[in-house]
Amino acid sequence: MWQTLIDQSHINQNIDRFKVALSDSLQTDQLIVQKYIIHGTPYVFKNDEGKYFDLQHEIATNFKENPKCVHMVGSAKLGFSIAPRKLWNSFSEESDIDIAIISRTLFEQFWSELYDFDIALTDRTERDEQTYNKFLKYFFKGWLRPDLFPFKYSRKNQWFEYFKSISYKYTPQKITGAIYYSSELFEKYHMQNIKRIRQGVF
Repeated sequence: MWQTLIDQSHINQNIDRFKVALSDSLQTDQLIVQKYIIHGTPYVFKNDEGKYFDLQHEIATNFKENPKCVHMVGSAKLGFSIAPRKLWNSFSEESDIDIAIISRTLFEQFWSELYDFDIALTDRTERDEQTYNKFLKYFFKGWLRPDLFPFKYSRKNQWFEYFKSISYKYTPQKITGAIYYSSELFEKYHMQNIKRIRQGVF
């Protein structure tokens, strides 16, 4: 039986600290990303830092990478969401565990395979075309989202089967993953989000 991960009081404290950081003009967007999104033990593992490393190590081993390339993001990391449509929503038992793998090697491997798959020339329905355009939008930002891979691309199923196999192993949640080309682009993507929050765009 899983011990509950939800501590609303702790989450509220995290939100308050984050909002204070956002209001501090001395803390740059990049500093906030590095301090809160990249650094530190995720909220879901606040009582067991070693378990976070075990998860990082398992994922890194599967993709032949270093554990330091594996980062938890989203509400599982902070205890709350900073995504535009879910801003300040607390982490819950229904939340996913979102993993970012920052690896130029892995990114280029999938890039090459998708090129050989001839993603641009594959016959697509209107819905497929929308998905493809969305795929390109994220790809341009240095982010490969497997949920937007072409349906007939064989490694799409392999990717989801792997993350399905480790879901609910470390926490009671589903685990999902995506690939970033570099730490620089990973930071830039999240810095843009922080900037929008500070400007009250959402």
